[in-house]
Amino acid sequence: MSLIKNFNQGIEKGVFKTMIASGPVIIQERNEVLKTLLVKHGDKSLDELKWKFCGGKLLQGSSLEENTIREAHEEIGLDIKIVGYLPTLGLWQEVPESGEEKPELIVLVHYLAEIYGEPVRGLEIKAMDWFDINNLSADIAPNVKPIIDAYKKMYLKK
Repeated sequence: MSLIKNFNQGIEKGVFKTMIASGPVIIQERNEVLKTLLVKHGDKSLDELKWKFCGGKLLQGSSLEENTIREAHEEIGLDIKIVGYLPTLGLWQEVPESGEEKPELIVLVHYLAEIYGEPVRGLEIKAMDWFDINNLSADIAPNVKPIIDAYKKMYLKK
């Protein structure tokens, strides 16, 4: 099931330049703490980039799941297993961290995924790290906290 969250106050209507992206949300226990794997990549300097889930723009001819698996392999050097669904978010007027033209709407499709092995930083990744899901960095992409909050509600036993 997908949920579309509008980060704007008003309702947008019309035809928009849209980018669709998909990627895995990897959360696992590490040193007895639940952590999520986040990366930094893009055309800006490392300090200007935000921590985000790995993933990327949907390529023509790929399904969302195939795109997610390919992006994980390229960015963290591992095959993943999709084990669940997380909300789909719509980000309005967000500036991509790559040299692409600015879309008006970015649709982010998230899949809960498992990895087997240690991730290895891919060529386009400038930084990669594990973050406690209850103590995220201040410089995270706008979709990270809502997705972590959704994960807690959907998958953690109370």
